[in-house]
Amino acid sequence: MLKTLFINALKILVAAALIYWLINSGKLDFKLLAQLVNYPLAIVAAVVLSLLNFLLVSYRWETILRARSSVKIPLLGILQITWIGQFFSSVLPGSVSGDLVKILYVQKFDENFSKKFVFASILIDRVMGLSGLILLVGVSSLLFGRHILETAPAMGPLLSINYLLVMLVVLSLGTFFYFHNVVRLLLVKCQSIALKGIFEKLTALWDDLVMIKGHMLKAVALSVVVQFIAVLIFWSLIHPFVGGHMDFVQALAFIPIGLMTLALPVAPSGLGVGHAIFQKLFEFSGIQNGASLFNLYFVVTLVVNVLGVIPYILTKTKK
Repeated sequence: MLKTLFINALKILVAAALIYWLINSGKLDFKLLAQLVNYPLAIVAAVVLSLLNFLLVSYRWETILRARSSVKIPLLGILQITWIGQFFSSVLPGSVSGDLVKILYVQKFDENFSKKFVFASILIDRVMGLSGLILLVGVSSLLFGRHILETAPAMGPLLSINYLLVMLVVLSLGTFFYFHNVVRLLLVKCQSIALKGIFEKLTALWDDLVMIKGHMLKAVALSVVVQFIAVLIFWSLIHPFVGGHMDFVQALAFIPIGLMTLALPVAPSGLGVGHAIFQKLFEFSGIQNGASLFNLYFVVTLVVNVLGVIPYILTKTKK
């Protein structure tokens, strides 16, 4: 208990220190947030797209759960759970807290779901989301790499990282779909060498993954759409303030990389950490107020996520 409190306190201190440093150095200016109210259409677009993403993410997870479900799981129910999970992920450090809540709620729809499978389904959903994000940023970098380098030469090293990541994802997906038996044999072999208990669990998890691999391609495709919409949400909020300095193609090359870091269990919704990372990422395009621009996205999405308290209260009332 004390260890958990200490770790959480440390995370909050790290986030607070980063925010203090950004404000003190002039890189985080809250005046930009006040100016956002002058662009109500940008806010409405961000909110509507956020709700659409909740629906798509819920459908992606429902697609994975359906492979092992003995009953029909209502998409609306999964949407409620997803929103509740986002609420807890926003008010507690990291995104894992929201996943734990989702495990408890989804078992109410199908009592035959084991905690192990539900955890595996969430893990798969996370991996598919990450795969979709890397594929999106990799493909956009390949298609528009020349244009990006012409408008922002400093993004060269970042494009190289994007190419490497997309190669790793393609190789991993290829191995999973076409050579999964080889991976299983290696896991079984490792059981006889060392750490038998751990490799037995990994083998069981791998078997669960292979059993529902027919649903994976749909999950990956949905993930690419979800990540593209996430970039649109970000772009709709910052576009009024970066017009003429960068275009959407440049944003598509680095915003997904920054969003990836928000899952790090350091602070709620990436507070502080996301501000510092986006400050650096925007500097590749010659923009010096990246922390303030990220703050627009941070505040709007935080408000939408925190509204997940409504389905949480309604669900508690019913059950």
